[in-house]
Amino acid sequence: MRRGLISWSPEEMPVATLEARVSRLQQAMREQQLGAVLLHTSFAHPAAVHWLTNFTPYWSEALLVVLPQGTPVLLAALTQRVHPWIREVSHLGDVVTAPNLGASALSYLGEHTAPGAKVGVVGLDALPWPTAQPLMSSGWGPLLTDVSELFAQLRQPADMTELRLAARAEQMADAALKASPVTVQSTNAWASAIEAKARLDGAEELLQRIAPDLSHSPTLQRLEGDFPLGEKRAVELSLAYKGAWVRVTQMVCSGPKPASWLDAQNWFERAWRSLRAPHADLSLADAPPPGRLVNWTLQACMGAEPLEVVAANTGFVPRALPEHALALLTVQLQLADGPWYASQMLVLGAGDNDSRRLQDVAGH
Repeated sequence: MRRGLISWSPEEMPVATLEARVSRLQQAMREQQLGAVLLHTSFAHPAAVHWLTNFTPYWSEALLVVLPQGTPVLLAALTQRVHPWIREVSHLGDVVTAPNLGASALSYLGEHTAPGAKVGVVGLDALPWPTAQPLMSSGWGPLLTDVSELFAQLRQPADMTELRLAARAEQMADAALKASPVTVQSTNAWASAIEAKARLDGAEELLQRIAPDLSHSPTLQRLEGDFPLGEKRAVELSLAYKGAWVRVTQMVCSGPKPASWLDAQNWFERAWRSLRAPHADLSLADAPPPGRLVNWTLQACMGAEPLEVVAANTGFVPRALPEHALALLTVQLQLADGPWYASQMLVLGAGDNDSRRLQDVAGH
C-alpha cells in the first residue's frame, strides 16, 4: 500500500523537466491538430499523469486536461480539502473539483476547446466507464481518438531526471534486500525486515513476492499468512520512489551458493547487455542459458502503468522501444539443481552499443 507523505523535491524533479515534457506533448498535439488531450490517473494507473505533473494520487481518481498551450489542469474527484496538498506536490495550472469526471470534462472542453476539435485520450479503451460514458454519449464522442502510441513515443527514452530517480529507487530496493538477515526463519520476518528498511529509506510503495522454499515450489507469490523458509528461497521486490518504479530480485541460500547460480548470473549479465532497440529479444542472446529458459519479460513505462510488458517469450507481440529507453528485464531459469530468478533495470542499447546498467548511466 502507498504510505507516508508524498512530497515534491524540486532538486530531484525540476519544474523545467516537467515543462519540457508538457511542451513536447503540446508540440505533438499541434502537429496532430488535437484540441486537447485527456489522461486518467488512479492508484493503479498513475504513471502518465505523474510524468507530466509530478502528481500521484493516494486514492480516488482524476483526469488531466492538456491544451495545446498553457499548464495542464487537473479535474480531481477529491474534496477541496486536499487541493492545497495537490498544488504543493504538482506542477499544474489549476485544480478543479470534479466529483463526476466525465461531466466535468465535458464542461471544461466546452469552455476551453473549439467546437469540432479532435480530443486525444491516453488509454481510451481503459478509461473507466463512469468517466467515458458522458464523453462518448456527447457530441465529443466521435471526436475522441486514442493517442496512446503518440504518448508512448514521447514517453521514451527516459530523461536524466527519471533515470536518477529510478536509480535512487533501485538503490533503496537493493539495500532493503541486503539488510534482511539470512538467519530469518519465516516469510513474515523476511518481508518485515525488507519493508522496514525500504520505508525508513523513503520508499513510497513496495510489493513483495516470495518463493519461500524453492525445493517445494518455484512460484513467486504474494503470501497470506506465515510460512517457514527453506534452504533455497527467492524474493522479488517492486518499489516506488517519487513516481519511479523499479524491481529487484534476490536468490538466497542458507549454505554456500550453488556453482550453478554463478553460471546463471554470468549468462544473465551477457544476455541483458545484448538486448538492442527497437525490438529487444532475449532469444537472440549470443549464448544459450545454463538450463531451460522458463520465462522472460521486458517491461517499460509507456503510458499509465508504471511497468508494462513490451516483449516476452510467451507469444507476446513486441513493442518497439528507442535506444536509451529505461526498461526492466526479468528471467526465470530451470537449472539442474532447481529454479533461478534474476532481474535487471537497464538502459537499452542499439546497433553496436550494448545495453547498460541503470546505475552506470545515472551516475550512482
